[in-house]
Amino acid sequence: MDVEKLNFQDSAFLRLDSPRRPYHVAGLMLFRKPAGAPPSYMRTLARHCGRLNEIWPIFNKQLSNPDDVRGAGWVTCGDYEPRRHVFHYALPAPGSLQQLLDLVSAAHERPLDRCRPLWEIHLIEGLGPDRYALYCKVHHALVDGVGALRMIDALFSTSPDARIDFRRARPLAEAEHRRQDLLREMQDMTRELRKQYAAVPQLSGLLAQMGLNTLRGKRETMQLPFTAPRTLFNQELDSSRRAVICDLSLAAVRRISRRMDCSINDVLLAVCGGALRQYLSGLGKLPRKSLLAGLPVSLKQGQADEGNRLSFILCPFFTDEPDPLRRLQRVARTTRKAKSELAKLSSTASQDLANMMLMPTIILTLSGNATRFNPVINAIFSNVPGSRDTLYLDGSELESLYPLSVVTDGMAVNLTVVSYVNKLCFAITACPTGLPGVERLAILLKQSYRDLNRAVQHQGESK
Repeated sequence: MDVEKLNFQDSAFLRLDSPRRPYHVAGLMLFRKPAGAPPSYMRTLARHCGRLNEIWPIFNKQLSNPDDVRGAGWVTCGDYEPRRHVFHYALPAPGSLQQLLDLVSAAHERPLDRCRPLWEIHLIEGLGPDRYALYCKVHHALVDGVGALRMIDALFSTSPDARIDFRRARPLAEAEHRRQDLLREMQDMTRELRKQYAAVPQLSGLLAQMGLNTLRGKRETMQLPFTAPRTLFNQELDSSRRAVICDLSLAAVRRISRRMDCSINDVLLAVCGGALRQYLSGLGKLPRKSLLAGLPVSLKQGQADEGNRLSFILCPFFTDEPDPLRRLQRVARTTRKAKSELAKLSSTASQDLANMMLMPTIILTLSGNATRFNPVINAIFSNVPGSRDTLYLDGSELESLYPLSVVTDGMAVNLTVVSYVNKLCFAITACPTGLPGVERLAILLKQSYRDLNRAVQHQGESK
């Protein structure tokens, strides 16, 4: 049996995985059935979901040794059973959105079975006569956000008449990872060593500058890990989870970004800062120092810039700033400086920076010390561009897509947003234990947006 070696990231995510902190990512999708769908439509769709391993090879991967990740690798599943991965049921009447979120929160709590391929799909009826939901979770060792969107692109269509075509399925022999001969491996190793050697002085210079900025008390620059304040969000987790969702208008947020000469990401980060400020203030737990966001950043300069150029910066939410307009301006100045610094780095140095910032979380979590020091960050914020076109799955119109992510010891909240057609779909994944009323963050996000929008409009009127 061919065994595909686990890379560092796969191994780290699997080692971090536990019943208290399952390391899967998920998507909650809301659909409207096609007009005239027959009574058997949902049963047929469930059968199709059970065949997705024919389209996505990663759905056939399982661990060679589920009990010992350090000695395990990926192997092809030899006894795949759709019923172990696809679950079809309905909400009790009346089938409200809150009932759906309660069910999805419970499903998100449960770890995936390591003796099987690490994915599940839940097909959920009961939201009305023509609407249903699909909750899909996959272990983070198998897929990241970019990979998940590519999977959706391969399955969905922009035509309501299109149907899932299994004739286009890739043979299992075309799995993404093939073994390389010894000469090729040596060449790749030499190339990587050269890249790492060149990256060291770049990364050292940036870290030195970040340290100097910290000593000087500069806040509108990239921050170092372990400079975040202690908050309610930075606790040890239990197994409970809560999914919180809301929508914002993409066009309205884009208007703010253009008027303020900043990015959509800046606007959303400032909106999140306002919501987190109000939540903690309401509990009397707002620290004087701003909360710190872990922010994945794309460094691609345009369509000609092939491949991924992703890194990771630590940017304040500026929860210490009561004025929403000034908060946005401070966020924009900070991210602009950070992107400028990161643009000077090679791809290797940028990735090394991301790994360096994530490594303390891995080490402290595995050693049980994640809450004994100042947190590396207070929360993750991620903004993923989605489809501008309406998408269809077997004729069903996708109405909304909410990305649910990972929380871990020392970081009990994760805020992720995906743009889809004309809206921004926010999903907050949280461990609600010790976070009273965390569901209010959906209301507070909308309130924070309205406060910022009024402040921007007032500025325009006063000029």
